[in-house]
Amino acid sequence: MKKINLSLVLISIFSSISMADDIDNLSMTDYKLTDTFFDEAYLNGQFSLTSPSDDEKETSYNGQVSSYYKLRNMTLDYAQDFRIDANYDIKKSDEKDSDSDDSYDILASGHADKYMLNINKDFLLYGSGTVGYRKLLGADDADDPYLQVGAGLGYGRIYDATPYAKAIRVIQDLQERNIITGNVDKATVLKLAGLISKESEYVSKYSAREYKKYWFNDMSKLLKSTGATKEELNSFGIIRIEEILVDENIFSRYHGWIVRAGVGKIVSNYDNNGEDPTLDAEFEYGLPIGLKSQFFEKAKYSAILNDDTGHKFTNTMSYSYELSDRVDWENKWIFDYYKPTDDNLEEITTNTLTSTFSYYIANSLSLDTTLSFSKVDDGIDNNGNDDVETKLFVGARYRLK
Repeated sequence: MKKINLSLVLISIFSSISMADDIDNLSMTDYKLTDTFFDEAYLNGQFSLTSPSDDEKETSYNGQVSSYYKLRNMTLDYAQDFRIDANYDIKKSDEKDSDSDDSYDILASGHADKYMLNINKDFLLYGSGTVGYRKLLGADDADDPYLQVGAGLGYGRIYDATPYAKAIRVIQDLQERNIITGNVDKATVLKLAGLISKESEYVSKYSAREYKKYWFNDMSKLLKSTGATKEELNSFGIIRIEEILVDENIFSRYHGWIVRAGVGKIVSNYDNNGEDPTLDAEFEYGLPIGLKSQFFEKAKYSAILNDDTGHKFTNTMSYSYELSDRVDWENKWIFDYYKPTDDNLEEITTNTLTSTFSYYIANSLSLDTTLSFSKVDDGIDNNGNDDVETKLFVGARYRLK
């Protein structure tokens, strides 16, 4: 009898190890579903206050409120991406009798892609647009609106693998709790991810109030039908799925690349002057690294055609890592270069590096600690931005959508 019990224990151990190996061997690039929809909106708030011990100084403060909305909708034939960012900064130095100063900016940009399936499944035509509005620190009034439009050709696809990341977390959690005891292969995880990606369809069919019980019930049936579980999930298993998919945060995962080239026009610059046509080139690249991290690169270049050609280049590079189910680490480097068509104006180069640790109290609320470094090189001395600006913020971030 002891030998039999020992054998059963060993079989159980090796089975658990095998299931863990199966999950660890998965790759986010396995997921290539073309019909996906994802959107999110966040509101961030950060503030710091310094009270000096020197009587010759005054209390200083630095605050920031920012928000963004991001949408990415993909089908086999069409793809749209849209993002709008809004920021407000207020600051006051510790100099005696100094006044507070504020700035704000709003920037919205997006693409609409039409894939020419009769030519190639990855060949596309695109239209793009960017709208901006801002007030700089030290300025009395806001600048004029910025508007740029463009169109051209492209090649490639970006796949949203976020549902796959959610499915993997669900599987891992249920395995750790011995709710899933059977073997789970790649096909099962892909099927579960497919169900997770159809949340909006369940909402549309059953209403926002009722859809979850049908959504979770279909996941339970799937796990049983594939042999992952012996029976359909009990109430505890359903609660764990709801906690993971609804209460916990899982940052976006993307893989693939797109390159675009076309023509455009800056209809209105921040100085209310229209520019000559532009030649545009863009590149996007997403790479999940393992199951817990994400690298994303986005570069955009415009040559502004005039007697003297101007240049604008922006590169955004980010790396995010999932330290735990509730802690994420996000790093971002933004490089911006602008050479005006007017040779009498200076070139402007801006580098901004940020590193943020986010602790999620719930899916909709996190406590963030952000360290940022910013350097502006505008060829002008003693204008307040000659040195590297360093900021350390502790604040909260609330998920609006």
